[in-house]
Amino acid sequence: MLGSIERFFGVLTEHYEGAFPVWLAPEQARIITIAGAHEDYAYEVRDLLRQNGLRADVDVRNEKLGYKIREARNERVPYILVVGDKEMETGSVSARNRKDGEIGSVSKEDIAAMIKKDNDERVIW
Repeated sequence: MLGSIERFFGVLTEHYEGAFPVWLAPEQARIITIAGAHEDYAYEVRDLLRQNGLRADVDVRNEKLGYKIREARNERVPYILVVGDKEMETGSVSARNRKDGEIGSVSKEDIAAMIKKDNDERVIW
């Protein structure tokens, strides 16, 4: 019986080509910091997303911003949220998703609501 489940997930992964919809993706959002000074704010955003029942992680590695974004895109994370000085001052994130690309600066509460809506409505891109 376990083999049937494994085959089902194999077919599902092949069908979506690894780019699962938001509600099915293991990681729904990745918060990327520009510098080490933004870590606390990134964890604050992550905690807000998790309070809304979403799966989010923070990337605080000491790598170039472009590399971290490219890696998240290659891993097909549905939402990529970048935080820096400007975002910390305004309480927002610079957001992008797989469907629309660059969304722009969005408050952290609005992006949490947007991702939660996609998750709850089982939106398929």
